[in-house]
Amino acid sequence: MEDQIDSGRTADDGVPAGADGTDNPEQDDISVAETDPEVDERASSGHSEDLFKIVAAIDFGTTFSGYAYSFADEKQRIYTNKNWGQTQGFLLHKTPTCLLLRPDGEFEAFGFEAVSRYNDLSEEEAEEYYFYDRFKMKLFDNKDLHTDILLEEVRGKQQMAVHVFAMSLRYMREHLLRAMKTNLDLDPDPSDVRWVLTVPAIWDENSKQFMREAAHRGRLIDSLYSNQLVIALEPEAASLYCRTLPVGMLGSSVDAGARPSFEPGTKYLVVDAGGGTIDIVAHKIRKDGRIRELFRATGGAWGGTMIDTQFLNLLNKIFGEDFMRAFKNECPKDFVELLQDFEIKKRSECDTLRVSLPYNFCNFRHFGRSVQECIKSFAAQAEAEIKFSSGKFVMSSAVVDELFQDSLAQINGHIASLMRRSRLKDVKYIFLVGGFAESARLQRSIKDEFSNENVSVLIPEEASLAVVRGAVAFGRDPSCICQRICRYTYGVGSYLPFENGVHRADLRVESDGMVLCKNILQVWAEAGEVIGHNEIWKETYTPIITNQKGIIFEFYKSMRRKVKYTDEPEVVKCGCLVVEMPNMTGDKARSVDLEVIFGGTEIRVVGYDHTSNTTRETYIDFLTT
Repeated sequence: MEDQIDSGRTADDGVPAGADGTDNPEQDDISVAETDPEVDERASSGHSEDLFKIVAAIDFGTTFSGYAYSFADEKQRIYTNKNWGQTQGFLLHKTPTCLLLRPDGEFEAFGFEAVSRYNDLSEEEAEEYYFYDRFKMKLFDNKDLHTDILLEEVRGKQQMAVHVFAMSLRYMREHLLRAMKTNLDLDPDPSDVRWVLTVPAIWDENSKQFMREAAHRGRLIDSLYSNQLVIALEPEAASLYCRTLPVGMLGSSVDAGARPSFEPGTKYLVVDAGGGTIDIVAHKIRKDGRIRELFRATGGAWGGTMIDTQFLNLLNKIFGEDFMRAFKNECPKDFVELLQDFEIKKRSECDTLRVSLPYNFCNFRHFGRSVQECIKSFAAQAEAEIKFSSGKFVMSSAVVDELFQDSLAQINGHIASLMRRSRLKDVKYIFLVGGFAESARLQRSIKDEFSNENVSVLIPEEASLAVVRGAVAFGRDPSCICQRICRYTYGVGSYLPFENGVHRADLRVESDGMVLCKNILQVWAEAGEVIGHNEIWKETYTPIITNQKGIIFEFYKSMRRKVKYTDEPEVVKCGCLVVEMPNMTGDKARSVDLEVIFGGTEIRVVGYDHTSNTTRETYIDFLTT
């Protein structure tokens, strides 16, 4: 059958013209029109948004995770769990993104309970278990990501990464449904729940696809491409939440006159400061009240874990890399405990930080010297204001400021570069959200740098919940972000009638009496182009050989604009769809429609064979190509 299924050609023998612009997608001013383009919009097939009785969002973070949900008949009320860690003596809005698996790889615990149970294991037992901590960043900009990659836990043992993520998401799903049963006496039908999963906007599509696969294996959805799951971009979700802030929801440090207003034309930045990434979007309010993106999401790996790295670097300097490596390998539970304590303390408003050193750390081999002697010696040599007191490692304000210095410099420098863009010259607000946004040092740094008579820096109370609450609103109406900037140039490979002087001679082929040019890229959208929500690109294709039993559509992407052929540099295959054509009536006169629905957070492709009334549908799978 393979020799009878081939790529198609367009029925009108033409290639849609692309938008004008340069080859540099970073120059967003060129391709974004000030007027709102008219687009062909339609809702996704399957379960209608109106039929979901519950919208439940999971914010799966690098350091902490949480969830929120609301009901269709009381949309203004969003429920969150603020009692994470209650049995361990905490009352927090989120739980650590930590997973404990049994020796057979099956689920044991997640969050605070995972940390507690792991610490309760004997050293012999701990050797057999799998403990994962802060593993989300493994997906960040991973060009080789696929469903078979392995993930190392703290002792170096491995499990399939998709299994680790799936077990974590399954726990969050079950915890949420159990909370509904306990607190509201509700036991909803699974088909009544629309799930929303948040991801950083700067992630590649393969990472989003990976999370959809994990959600499927974690039992959030029954089929991989179900529209019962919506992928929400974290800063976009936070943007929706910030628009709904009532009086009293902003921090007391904000003047009453700085309360946000969102008249048409209002421009603002949302800085989502998470544990791993800093994710920034720029939005503008349209006349109809919906949101358009001013340029595609930007940011980097400058989140709270960057400060953790600096803290570990300081310990390496004090005690030596060999010692720290040995301590991590021989006492991994205590190493996790050390980082957990620093994670909580670093958000403090206090100038001085007091980090608890585990008992085993204080009694570990320090090459004949005590902890106190090591710290005292380093302090004298480096003239650093640090000391050991009552089992705690005490750092002065100057030392803590140095730990934050690189992260804050990267964040402020990046925001400053964005603010210099012509499109943001009249930006009105900068919203700071996310778990890292609760850091007093980060808040002070951004306010000092960017607050002025024209720009207000606003930090919502409970900033760490802004993303998950906004994700609920996004799940109710994914079209509320109605225009985005396309990150890549996307298209489908095709054959067209060969034209001398127009097409490359080396791509000339003959098939059943036709002279064709292969490897043509028919472009759906170019990098930097404004795309409407659920915008549709549609083309009709016909067979190129006699008795062809189907058409293989191969999809490509590139960071470049003005791409003509699929074999050009920096053009990457990113998926395929096979549309079978079993009915031979009409032979080469038969036709297949290809529809690409994009402008959302994922790209959906539908192929329809007119002769046999056969439909094939997929989301572009970035993991298997």
